[in-house]
Amino acid sequence: MNIRSLVLSMIALSLCLGRPLLAEEAAKSGYKVVIDIAIDETGAPEDARIIESEDFSGDQVLNQIAMIYAKQVKQAPRIKDGKPVKFTVRAPFYFPVEGDEGAAANLAPKPSLHGEKVAQPVYPAELAAKGEVGGAIVEVVINTDGYVKTATVMRASHKEFGEASLVAVKQWVFKPAMKDGVPVESRWRLAMTFAMGDKDVEWQWRIAPRPSLGGFKVVHAKIPPAPAAAAKPADQPAPGK
Repeated sequence: MNIRSLVLSMIALSLCLGRPLLAEEAAKSGYKVVIDIAIDETGAPEDARIIESEDFSGDQVLNQIAMIYAKQVKQAPRIKDGKPVKFTVRAPFYFPVEGDEGAAANLAPKPSLHGEKVAQPVYPAELAAKGEVGGAIVEVVINTDGYVKTATVMRASHKEFGEASLVAVKQWVFKPAMKDGVPVESRWRLAMTFAMGDKDVEWQWRIAPRPSLGGFKVVHAKIPPAPAAAAKPADQPAPGK
């Protein structure tokens, strides 16, 4: 994964104090991963562990990114009784997600997919031919009978990925959300990812804003073959020869 190409908000990271300063606005609209970083006598990280995470993606993409950044942290050495000592700092990493409604939004009654009625999105042929990857964030409203009432694309890396996502999602059937034993209408978001081979897909297309049903249907397609090199034209004889 090309970590440097990702936009990661590390607001509230005040490691030099050993006490992160929480950024309230950042916490309202995105996912948080909190890591304890063990620092050696020279100020370099020697270990890190996740102590709190809102990353529920199947491949733990946010946890992976936060850990990579945590292991790059450099601190000024700390001195105790005239000698450098090891210490630990706690760092919260914030991943801002457009349209996220916060952790409380996921507490609403949640539907579940009917395993036998999940249509597979079709990878747009034109994008597959170009080797394009990306995704779409889709919002669905699910009726009390488990069928999709509405499905809309909140955003997409390519409009074709959004269109392909809608065609599939509108065919899905759910076990409806339940409240007090009664089926209720519910509204959720899905992250639809289109990937091929070992090409990276930005984390923004793998994480849905809350209320979130998670990431679904990572669709794989073969990477198109590289175009054949044009044949080199034969040398032409010079005039008069």
